Amino acid sequence: MKHLLTLFLVCSSLLLQAQWWNDSTYDWSKAKRLHKGILCAQWKTKSPRIMKIVAVRIDLNTKDLDFHTTPPAENYGQKMPDAQDFIIRTRRETTRKFFESLQKHDVNVIAAFNAAPWSPWRKPFTHKYADRMGFLVSDGKVVMEPDGKRPSFVQYTDGKVDLVRVTKDADLSKIKNAVSGFSFVLQNGEVTKSQSQALAPRTGYGISKDKRYFYVFIVDGRQPKYSMGMNHREVGEFLKYLGSHIGINMDGGGSSTMIVKRKKKTEMLNQQPGKSERTVGASLAVSVGKR
Repeated sequence: MKHLLTLFLVCSSLLLQAQWWNDSTYDWSKAKRLHKGILCAQWKTKSPRIMKIVAVRIDLNTKDLDFHTTPPAENYGQKMPDAQDFIIRTRRETTRKFFESLQKHDVNVIAAFNAAPWSPWRKPFTHKYADRMGFLVSDGKVVMEPDGKRPSFVQYTDGKVDLVRVTKDADLSKIKNAVSGFSFVLQNGEVTKSQSQALAPRTGYGISKDKRYFYVFIVDGRQPKYSMGMNHREVGEFLKYLGSHIGINMDGGGSSTMIVKRKKKTEMLNQQPGKSERTVGASLAVSVGKR
């Protein structure tokens, strides 16, 4: 019996490493257009498990393309009133509210995604503010200094975009926007060693080898009859399937969110556990010109 269990676990492990997305690269000509230069694709699959996945590909050569990140809170730098061991960096809000706030400032937002993990995350989970999000820059304002550990999405002042680990001594004056994730799951076209086999909702960011395309995908999870999620290795594999050469596992779980504008309407393309939208410490949005 013990030998049969060992064999089962080995086969299961091999199966997790040989999914359908490992056999090819996604054909983006099948995707739907959200806007010129921005495509969207969705998957509903029963293999290797029930999953709902949504992804976008953003052509970084698109004219008037820009990115936006959550700005510092109005009382930035003060101690949190309900968590004195933290300081206020940003005000937590849903990714949808962030999207809508940009629209109110006449920004033609096409899509927005959750981004960085944050603290405090402890009972009763009612904190209004966020701290310790890794490197965060909003429109040239450094909200959190880099620690040289977490990888980040970075938009430079010349418009170029990359996924890099920003060091403590880096010249931050050349960075316009930045948000950080947990870890690289894809480097130089190779999936990194998995940090966790746990299935969960996930958000992944990726960039193509020629730095022309930026990819974001979200898989819903922790909903057995709807979508069960992915592990860390699968995030790297799926980013590679989309066309990425490098990729980051961003904040996931109940935070994973993708909001888009489609047919002039704002839509959430994924479903969080409990069907509720969580307030997060930082989000990333992409726009094309003004409204």
